[in-house]
Amino acid sequence: MDDLQPGRRVVIRYSLEPGDTHSTSDALGVVTSADEAVVDIDTKRGPLRIPRPQILLVHEVPPAPTRSGRTHEIVSAVDLRRISAAAWLPADVSWLHVENLRNEGGESDAEIGLLQKGWLLRSSDSATRRANSCLPVTDSGLGWEQGLDAVEEWYRNRQKPSRIQIYSADDSSALAPECEGLAPLLSARGYSPSEAVLLLTGSTTEAADGASNPAEAAAPGLIIDVADAPTPEHFAAWTSQRSPGDAPGSDESFRGLIEADQPCEFVTAYAEHPDGSRSMVAACRVVERSKWGVITNLITRPDLRRRGAGRAVVRAAAALLAQRGVRSYLVDIEVGNEASLGLFTTLGATVRHRSWYAEQG
Repeated sequence: MDDLQPGRRVVIRYSLEPGDTHSTSDALGVVTSADEAVVDIDTKRGPLRIPRPQILLVHEVPPAPTRSGRTHEIVSAVDLRRISAAAWLPADVSWLHVENLRNEGGESDAEIGLLQKGWLLRSSDSATRRANSCLPVTDSGLGWEQGLDAVEEWYRNRQKPSRIQIYSADDSSALAPECEGLAPLLSARGYSPSEAVLLLTGSTTEAADGASNPAEAAAPGLIIDVADAPTPEHFAAWTSQRSPGDAPGSDESFRGLIEADQPCEFVTAYAEHPDGSRSMVAACRVVERSKWGVITNLITRPDLRRRGAGRAVVRAAAALLAQRGVRSYLVDIEVGNEASLGLFTTLGATVRHRSWYAEQG
């Protein structure tokens, strides 16, 4: 996986002159665009363009902390939303920003590329809200009303309802600065908010609860399996246990969302039977983005809940991440899902903020 993909926060070591490996410099920032010739990054000192042939080393780093404290407790709400979104991206995405609109259709497109800032527009044939909503990330440069007009037009062109994912800065109902100006507009235009979705973060070591590898997290009578791809049994379970935010919709589109770019793995707890066969009891999807772990699509067989299988899978996922040096993870859980909230809370996770999907009626 290319660490120079737009949106990633990286440290780049590069030569100051072509072919000179002795005179070098380091740059820390967020990649805004990249092609085969150059890479553009935003740094504290301003934008920087680095020719690809002069890049000597690239290292991805987590989002910048907003205050002192443990890693999973100090990252901003907008960076947590960035990480969560990166783990569930459809093929049809676009960034709504005034500079992108100015360059649209111009000869400078190939040179400038699509700036990875503004509002992230997502569309998919699946029915998942995460893949069919606009996420305000940074100022679009258009103003709140003109920005919302552009969002509605983008979804109208795809014959879909306009949907905005708005979120709070902390565990309250007060919207984050990145989307607070949308509230009165959404209300005036007849948008209705969904049930709240809570974003929880935690330490992978704490969630592993003593397990140094996935196998050690297995509960009695279960075995843990880690695979690069889901099985038909997984898809059948996700379809039967759908929730408003994870309804599969189009099988092909849902499969594309689930089977994202690596690293993406599936942790499953199986029950072994006397005849040597086994059956799936619980499973989850684990994605690594920006040096964070993102846990999604946690499922447990309804007739085998409250027997430790879900806990075993989450502990195994956390142990897998901790083995790789990933110290923090996040998970989005609907506020009404008391079982999942209770599970992650007992493993040390805490609620960092809330989000809602506002949909035009």
